[in-house]
Amino acid sequence: MTYISSLSLTAFRSYDATSVDDLDDTFIVLIGENGVGKTNALEAVSILSPGRGLRSAPVAQCQSNILQTPWVVSASIADADGYHTRLGVGIDPIKINKKIIRANGTPVKNQEDLGDILRTVWLTPQMDGLFLQSSAERRRFFDRLVTSFDGSHTGRMTRYDKAMRERLNLLKNAHEKGAKADTVWLDALENIMAETSIAIAAARIETKNKLQNVIFSETLSDFPSALITLNGSIETALENKSALSVEDLARDQFLSMRLADGQTGRTNFGIQRTDMSVTYIDKNVNAALCSTGEQKALLTTIILAHARMVSARYGHPPLLLFDEIAAHFDERRRCALFELLTAFKTQIWLSGQNNNQFDSIKDAQILTIKDNKILR
Repeated sequence: MTYISSLSLTAFRSYDATSVDDLDDTFIVLIGENGVGKTNALEAVSILSPGRGLRSAPVAQCQSNILQTPWVVSASIADADGYHTRLGVGIDPIKINKKIIRANGTPVKNQEDLGDILRTVWLTPQMDGLFLQSSAERRRFFDRLVTSFDGSHTGRMTRYDKAMRERLNLLKNAHEKGAKADTVWLDALENIMAETSIAIAAARIETKNKLQNVIFSETLSDFPSALITLNGSIETALENKSALSVEDLARDQFLSMRLADGQTGRTNFGIQRTDMSVTYIDKNVNAALCSTGEQKALLTTIILAHARMVSARYGHPPLLLFDEIAAHFDERRRCALFELLTAFKTQIWLSGQNNNQFDSIKDAQILTIKDNKILR
């Protein structure tokens, strides 16, 4: 088990400079009115793990609107043996779109290496409308789950996106000029897209299957069982055919869609069009048709299962971050959730507007956020 024993924020979002020490390894509860910076504090914690944090925000957006000092989030990360790693993440003062990461003063260049120090899993109010949002939002949500389980997923996605953009630019430029695009270069780009598509789809399928197994393996009386489906042509084909044959099919499809893609200015086929759907099993109803409370409960089921899956993969549980978790839950379901979270035996960060929402938690460490400070 690893946990944050101290946290310091400088010029990060709404915080000029604040720090808190002697943090416990169980429940950390942030209390404050709306707009005081609770989500900003949780985002700072999430940025200490691989990825762009719970808001998926560009590096420059995390900068304080008041201070020009480059933003920094630093923490002391303690492990089960009592060893402390001093971890710092901040904006590059020269290249404002670049993030700098240091562990004990040494630069960390690879996001996967950051995951060896700390991993986080979160649930935020911004995710509440997931089942009603666009397919792109659901796809990004699911790819974040994949990345937490398989650190190489981000690299695959980046490689695919780069090749897709270059291919589309060639086709659009050729269409606008009434010319023929360079077929040799298109062939090379479509080879990259076809090969990478298979790896991306396979990682998604593996994650979905493992996640589904975890969901089915446990009975959560206060949270509904969810059936997850990936709706994508390549994922569907991989379920029934060999990877090589699907790769050939993808390559042929990219070739046949060149004219249409150039005319429409979009890539009409590929893993970038995959959607995720969720079914409330007991009611046999798609999540998009469920009530707001049911959607929140289904999402919680998925996040808890994902946290268990990450725990099994890496041998220890991730930190759990739940922002305004009491918003759509009654007291019975809140108590059930806190009991489930306790079983993870990890540090759990919660936020809310008053202490009463967390009365059922034993030994919670309460922190108050006021005047851009995190206070005891």
